[in-house]
Amino acid sequence: MTRGDAVVGVVEERDTGGFARWVRVRRAELFYTQEELACQAGVSVRTVRNMEAGRPARAHTCKLVVQALTGTGQEAGLRAPFAAGQLFPAQLPSAVFPFTGRDAVLGTLDEVLGDLSDETPTATVAVITGAAGTGKTALALHWAHRVRHRFTGGQLHADLHGYGSGPADPGEILARFLRALGVGHSAMPRATAERAALYRSLIWKLRLLVVLDNASTVDQVLPLLPGTPACRVLVTSRDRLSALVARRGARRLELGPLSDTASRDLLRELIGARADADPEGTEALVRRCAGLPLALRVAAESAGETATPSLPPAADL
Repeated sequence: MTRGDAVVGVVEERDTGGFARWVRVRRAELFYTQEELACQAGVSVRTVRNMEAGRPARAHTCKLVVQALTGTGQEAGLRAPFAAGQLFPAQLPSAVFPFTGRDAVLGTLDEVLGDLSDETPTATVAVITGAAGTGKTALALHWAHRVRHRFTGGQLHADLHGYGSGPADPGEILARFLRALGVGHSAMPRATAERAALYRSLIWKLRLLVVLDNASTVDQVLPLLPGTPACRVLVTSRDRLSALVARRGARRLELGPLSDTASRDLLRELIGARADADPEGTEALVRRCAGLPLALRVAAESAGETATPSLPPAADL
């Protein structure tokens, strides 16, 4: 007899008080909230609350909870994604503010990825490419936040660190995504291919937005792509990722520098009245930053550290 069977036997002997105490103690040992236990067991939050209050429950329901708390059975590792009270993933980082000058590309993203009513879309993946500092991440997050309400299954986000010292491993990213979707440690596949298969299985009915930032190679991206037209994927990269276009029909959007007008607008948003008070300094900064939003933000930060009403010389930045 397993430990789980023994605990269920307590319920069958109508010792609901003893079972309630055991559930409360065991849940505390595992650092589960009532909501997390409900998701883990595939029952409603009300069921867990009633159970912990000592109210009678069916033996089958008790067994599901015991399995979740003792690690017996598949239920202990794989939470039911559609259980009552389940929260869908909402992993988007905060959007970058202020944001300006990208209306055209935002409109293109709406056309490419925004229509979820189309069951046979021409593209489910978009790739924003451009040089460092052009604002690819800011654009991706701005658009994602603007349309997140359309994706009723939630949003997944990962920084792939493609241009840092240690690019992210797709298998580790898949593990993070699976945990966000309710997969516990005991049900986590070891192989990347198996994780990818489980990931696609869990999300095949979901309207899900996946944002993959800073991808350097197609091999980083391919295992993370859903297999359903209901999902959309937005990738940012300094490289063109041509193989992603060829293999998965991704739509590439090339992001260039901001116009001088948009650069002035962004600088004005960042430093306020000082931009108008020192038009020569503003123009010098605009020329110096060459339309790169990141450079403009660094310039605005430097300007904010000076007490003088005029802007610091562009050469000092």
